[in-house]
Order: sequence, then structure tokens, then C-alpha cells
Amino acid sequence: MDYYAGLDVSMHETHICVVERDGCVVLEAKASSTPEAIAAVLETVPACEKIVLETGRMAPMLFHGLAALGLPVICIESRQAYQALKSLATHKTDRNDARGLAHLARTGFFKPVHVKSLPAHAVRALIIARKKLVGQRVTLENQIRGLAVVFGVRLPRGLSLDLLRKDGEPLMKQEDLHAPDTLYERISG
Repeated sequence: MDYYAGLDVSMHETHICVVERDGCVVLEAKASSTPEAIAAVLETVPACEKIVLETGRMAPMLFHGLAALGLPVICIESRQAYQALKSLATHKTDRNDARGLAHLARTGFFKPVHVKSLPAHAVRALIIARKKLVGQRVTLENQIRGLAVVFGVRLPRGLSLDLLRKDGEPLMKQEDLHAPDTLYERISG
């Protein structure tokens, strides 16, 4: 007898459904959203032919974790799965989604997608974080430039640490707030 599993993944728990070749439900359970916990639940039934989960934020970690444990996991396109699941269940619940994914695994009516490696995801996360930090730096520079204009000071583009301090002295002192001309002379001189 062949068995097929569907995993509906959320941040904290995963709904698991295992069906036989003829579509009879063998197991419906919940587990923590970790590869080890899911594998422990799946060990209670005979080995599955296919284990299907949708793309999402948790998919890379679960896909590679389950594959490392030797399970035949397949990640499928979530938009295609949504269209198929919409016609299967009357109520959209995590339990029904897991059951629908198990039936998709059984029928083979799905499009598998490539899951990037975890190092590739790490590089992508670093690039996104850098882009966000650069954007925040530019925003902060623009705010500083805008605040300085109020005091009659036009700062050049591309602020640097050298501009903020001259000769070890702070560029702006408390008395400069009352005398913007002094501040302007210190910056331009």
C-alpha cells in the first residue's frame, strides 16, 4: 500500500495528514513546526511515497530538514495548491488544507518547485539587510541635512564622519543654536 502525506505549515505548528492510495485518511495530527517533530509523527505510519508542503517562509528550513532526515519531501507552488484546495474543501482550515495537500500528493496534480539551499537564503538575507541599512542611512542623512537648513547651513551630499567633526571638535555646539552664522563659518571654513 502506498501512503502520501500533506503538511500545512504555520509558524508554531504543522497539520499533518496521511492518506492511502485509494484516498482513505490514515492519520491526521499536529506537530511542532520542526523537521524532527514532523518526522516523529510520520514514523507512526508506514513510509510515505511523497510528502508535500507549500512554498512559504518556513518551507526552506522544513524542506531541507526533512530531506536531511531521508524523507521524500516535495515543495509545491502555493498559488497552484490554493486553486486546487479551493475546489476540494468547503471550509478553509489548516486540517482541510493538510488533507487537500495529501490528496494532491496522491494524485500527482502539482508542480514541484526548486527550493534554494540554506546558504543561498543566508546570502539573500544579508543582501536584503544591507539594502535596508543603506536606505535607513540615506534617510537619516537627509533628515540631518533638512534640520541643518533651518539654521542656514547647507550640508553637502554624502555626509561623512569627517564632516560631523573637525579637528576633534564637535561640529555643532549648544551656542551654535543661537548663532547659526558661527556654525556656518565652522563648516565652510
